[in-house]
Amino acid sequence: MTKPQRIRDPIHDLIEFDTNDFEQLAWSLIDSVEFQRLRRIKQLGFSELVFPGATHSRFAHSVGVFHTARQLAQVLRRLLGDRVFDRDRAEVAMAAALVHDLGHGPFSHAFEDATTKLGARKRHEDWTAEIVRGETEVGKKLAAYGEQFRADVAELLASETPVDIYAAIVASQFDADRLDYMRRDRLMTGARHGGFDYSWLLANLEVTRIAYARDEEQFAVVDGLVLGNKAFQAAEEYVLGLFHLYFAVYFHKATRSAEKMLSALIRGLGDLVAQGGKLPDGIADRSPFVRFLREQSLESYVGLDDTAIWSMVHEVSRCKEPTIAELAQRLLERRLYKAVDITAMAEGRGGEAAVAAFRVKLSDARKSGELNPLDVFEDSAARDPYKLRGYDTPEALAKVLIRRPDGTGHQDLAERSEVVKALQKKTIFRIYAIDENTRNKVMDIAKEVGI
Repeated sequence: MTKPQRIRDPIHDLIEFDTNDFEQLAWSLIDSVEFQRLRRIKQLGFSELVFPGATHSRFAHSVGVFHTARQLAQVLRRLLGDRVFDRDRAEVAMAAALVHDLGHGPFSHAFEDATTKLGARKRHEDWTAEIVRGETEVGKKLAAYGEQFRADVAELLASETPVDIYAAIVASQFDADRLDYMRRDRLMTGARHGGFDYSWLLANLEVTRIAYARDEEQFAVVDGLVLGNKAFQAAEEYVLGLFHLYFAVYFHKATRSAEKMLSALIRGLGDLVAQGGKLPDGIADRSPFVRFLREQSLESYVGLDDTAIWSMVHEVSRCKEPTIAELAQRLLERRLYKAVDITAMAEGRGGEAAVAAFRVKLSDARKSGELNPLDVFEDSAARDPYKLRGYDTPEALAKVLIRRPDGTGHQDLAERSEVVKALQKKTIFRIYAIDENTRNKVMDIAKEVGI
């Protein structure tokens, strides 16, 4: 006999799973081996080096995204009414929300960056799709609920833009993923950036008819979500909060420095494996990490988690390969490369042109041998605070729409808000230097180009 299940969560309090077939499916997916692996992958990777409380897992986040998607689906049901509400499409969206992060590797972005440079052809989204479609525990449970259901979940996860109001729950500028990780990451890091009124936003959701292009020529009118006029400031707060979180937390210089160091370490080991050379002392030939580098199979990928990477780092920290050993030791001891923020230095001193000139000079210094390959790491990151999307594109359903004050029709938030309209894409370019002497060399190059 089935029974209700529950999880206590710091953001959502009790997340409960009822006895109906779909919620029992969701509970069984959480209990699968692929989902349990997410307990061993931190949501924010190296962020705990800066924010000690940021030790929460992708498991907790994924359950939170499911709960948020379910809340959004409940809002849709209330707004559309039982006769119009499509329960099947809503279940596909909620299932996709639950499993959306299954393909993330350990230290997600650093690991993906390193393995991509080693020739890996799959991103975490591709691994997620393979887990859902494959002969995995998750795949089999989804198929048992319905083979078409599994296919629809995979298709939704693979889609870059929403095709209806249910898909927008999973992939839009106001989706369940963002609505969970903004609140969760803010709480766990202790950051005061990124706050927004979640309850007020949900309370002011409405359904409207939106014309959009399914492809370049074919237009359709479908149901879409719009925020009532009373939620205008809350919508601004949401967009600004996400923008601020990126630069306060996700792009923090210490976090990015550690990511660059781990990426270089993984690439160094990957090159040894690819060349068939002798592995560093302590690295077992069948360790999860080496096995993945050699096979790059789904089975070897889901055998990886943060503990496998930390085990590898411990092992190579005592090896006889000096560059690899030093990177490992520094990660274990938090002796990070020091940041030089070139973008900040170039403000008022040539801007983007000065940064470009610096990068040319830095490349010359590398080629001449003045700077060794592992002396400095380059880091370029950018964030667009709000992506403008046309109604004549398939991305129209990803907009954040606001009801006009007089109640007639709706506007894109960027059309209505002077604050959002004024926001510009922000890019950072930093150098991470191995020691003070190298940092001084970087500063000298900056002075040469007038920064």
